[in-house]
Amino acid sequence: MYAVLLKSQSLTIERPDRTTGTLVGAGAAALALALALALLLKASDWPVSFPQFLAYVGAGLLGLLGAVFAFWAYGCMSMRYVLTPSGLTIHWGPVRHVIPIDKIEGFKHGRGEQRPRISGVTWWGYHIGRGYVEGLGTVLFFSTHRTAEDLVYVRTADATYGLSPRDPGRFTAEAERCQKAAEPGATFAVRRHPLAVHPIWSDRVAQLLAFAGVALNLALWGYVFASYPDLGNQITIEFPPIGDITSLHSRDAIFEIPAAATAILAVNLLGGLGFQWKERAATYLLLSGAVLFQILFWVAAAIAVINA
Repeated sequence: MYAVLLKSQSLTIERPDRTTGTLVGAGAAALALALALALLLKASDWPVSFPQFLAYVGAGLLGLLGAVFAFWAYGCMSMRYVLTPSGLTIHWGPVRHVIPIDKIEGFKHGRGEQRPRISGVTWWGYHIGRGYVEGLGTVLFFSTHRTAEDLVYVRTADATYGLSPRDPGRFTAEAERCQKAAEPGATFAVRRHPLAVHPIWSDRVAQLLAFAGVALNLALWGYVFASYPDLGNQITIEFPPIGDITSLHSRDAIFEIPAAATAILAVNLLGGLGFQWKERAATYLLLSGAVLFQILFWVAAAIAVINA
């Protein structure tokens, strides 16, 4: 069946054809994760050096890319359009677009000559983002269309949405039925999962501090890996860098410096993200402290390398 109709609630759930788009995204995620694992295993046999560090960073980036494609594939799999007498709700991943049924001005079926141009997440069988359609202007796409004829454009006074129900004719008929039985009360809204509306996404200062902390930490790891081959069998570690605590260690102990820096960075980042909901000043304090600690650990690593 193309749609599921729950008569008790006058609810119609239309699920677009998501197979192709989901498989493409899942395949890209699996490929990236497989390459990350292969690179990680290959680099683990290399001697400790800067090339090994770069290989680990590359594996991490591939893993992150795989996670991004997995999220996009999840978004494709979760896509659906819910029609009720009060409105149309577009579900995609952590986002819900609610369109009041009485605000819909009309429906327009796609035509082959329109050739929509879309920017955003788009591949064969999956299109999420803003685009342009001749005769309609700017359109928000939540679709899995393969051809322009698969699309149904939902027009309102404020925006036009490009959807791809499996049966465009049936979807339009159901929407028009809901319009005739319209129930007031719904309002335009974009609802997101709490993680998707976290203040960090709009706080440039917090983003900059977090980025600086992570960048300094990664650079510290790179410095230690690059310096390791030239270290003696025993090294002197002074920490805190401005104190007088001095002791001899095997050269492997130098990795305790970036490891401790990473642990403190993680605690500060998590604490900062937690406080940002209500105490933004506390977030800035924690993230600034994270940057300061990275600098102190940098000094400690430099002293250990110079005294080696």
